[in-house]
Amino acid sequence: MPEAGESKNVSSLTWGLFLLIVLLAIFIAAGVPVGPLLVLGLLFAVAFSFRYIYFVFYLATALVPMFGVMVMIPTGSLAFGQRAFGGAIDVSLAEVILFFVLAAWMLRILLYWRGRHDWNWRPQLPLLSAYLPLVAAHALSALSPLGPDPYVVIKFALRPVFYNYLAFLALPYNLIRSRRSLRTVLAVICGVGALAALNGLFSMFFPVSPGSLLGRAHPFPLFGVDAFGENHNELAELLVFTAPFTLALYEMIRDQRSKRVVLSLALLQFAVGLFTFTRTIWGVFAVQAVLLLLTVFRAHIRVLLPKIAFGALFVIPLAIGMAFYSVSGTAQSSNSTRLMLTEIALQVFGTSPIFGGGAGSFMDRVGSTRVFLLEYGAPLDSHGFIQKLLAETGSLGLLALAIFTLFAARYFYRALKSMGDPLSRRVFIFLLTGALSAFAYQFFNTDYWTGKMWLPIGIALAASAVLRDGLVQSKEKSSF
Repeated sequence: MPEAGESKNVSSLTWGLFLLIVLLAIFIAAGVPVGPLLVLGLLFAVAFSFRYIYFVFYLATALVPMFGVMVMIPTGSLAFGQRAFGGAIDVSLAEVILFFVLAAWMLRILLYWRGRHDWNWRPQLPLLSAYLPLVAAHALSALSPLGPDPYVVIKFALRPVFYNYLAFLALPYNLIRSRRSLRTVLAVICGVGALAALNGLFSMFFPVSPGSLLGRAHPFPLFGVDAFGENHNELAELLVFTAPFTLALYEMIRDQRSKRVVLSLALLQFAVGLFTFTRTIWGVFAVQAVLLLLTVFRAHIRVLLPKIAFGALFVIPLAIGMAFYSVSGTAQSSNSTRLMLTEIALQVFGTSPIFGGGAGSFMDRVGSTRVFLLEYGAPLDSHGFIQKLLAETGSLGLLALAIFTLFAARYFYRALKSMGDPLSRRVFIFLLTGALSAFAYQFFNTDYWTGKMWLPIGIALAASAVLRDGLVQSKEKSSF
């Protein structure tokens, strides 16, 4: 799919970008209007992404977990922008870059598939019919008797809901078309996961609670920016899928030295995930262990038992610490917050059980609940995907999620059954474990409409085609 030589001349590209930034700075300093320069910059970004679509896609993949790197885009005097976005759109840098990749992908579809009849660029939209009910449920929530703002509802149905499908499911499926590109994506995720794990490990020497020798692993600011988030939950929800994805990369590489390095990085991510002392990640890691023992390691359980017992010696002290934390005041306060948020969600659902209270409206309803503000301060989003859907989209949203889950489960099951190669099966099981973990984690957290949940599913979707027996790897040599 990529043009020949796309992986070359990266240094010249970097030099060209540097010169462009310098020229833009000179133009701005000389008083040239910013508007035309902005348009010129957007056109250049789309053209650059069109020419080097894989390079930019891998860059965006690396930035997706760094949700704290934000960009503010003013909407100007447009009435819709003022009403739906409050005059500005706050998006992550990864989303901005993914927008350019999406634009470049659309151009390639028009020019290569429609223009040249190049079937390599024929768009494929996996699980679209199963995902559209989620979009429809959010749009229909505008009919709620609670009178939500239709502008906000439309905005939320398009972004993040429909945007998530395009950016995190369809785009990876159409760009990850060879084992080489799959390995590259997994290497990127391995690197980001390792960086996040090292960041969390470093943070333990700077505990949040004064007087403690070591603290729980949490995101530590990078150059003053909370790139990986602001609390331990955000670090945990990243490591919960990067660790099994790193194991998938371990299976795909052949060099023994590289395999040892990658395995060490996977163990590091797993260990730091435990050190976050997040109850959700402990539960999800336990489910991961059971799934992998029953699938990938089933034939080697007897051999692995001594190693598992040895590893348990290190985990038991952490488990004791986890037990003490679970009954601490901090944990109890977290439980009470989640309980009140759930009660608010159920109250909204009880008032409008079919359509919910309106897409994107939950935090406003929490903000109007005086008891919550007096008890906990600022309003918070629902800590759970189910509660969020019940409150904002009612029974229609919950039904739509059930439809998507069932269709996705059937799709992945059939893909797994079609893989006769043991190596492909192991890689795919690790990827499915990571995707399922990212999905399950958001039943207890707040990042359900971000790439942290949907990108792992999209990569697993792409891998289902790449690893399936009978796939012609004609693009292997041309991937970046």
